[in-house]
Amino acid sequence: LQEFKGNIIIAETYFPPKLENAGKYSYVERNYEMIDNSTYCVFYYNEECLPKGRKSGTKLALEYAMRKSKNIIVLH
Repeated sequence: LQEFKGNIIIAETYFPPKLENAGKYSYVERNYEMIDNSTYCVFYYNEECLPKGRKSGTKLALEYAMRKSKNIIVLH
């Protein structure tokens, strides 16, 4: 899934096999699966920069990780 080039990691987008053709919703489910299988969750999140007129996928994932009592690191 990833390739190292110097100090840069180039990674492909991860999708669980059951979600490969699920459309926009696949991102939410993919995030949930990654959270479920993680000990630590790192988010780049700034509430002042939320999208207007739609839900923030990052916010949904952060709230999910909080409900699952994950170890969370939030970067701004």
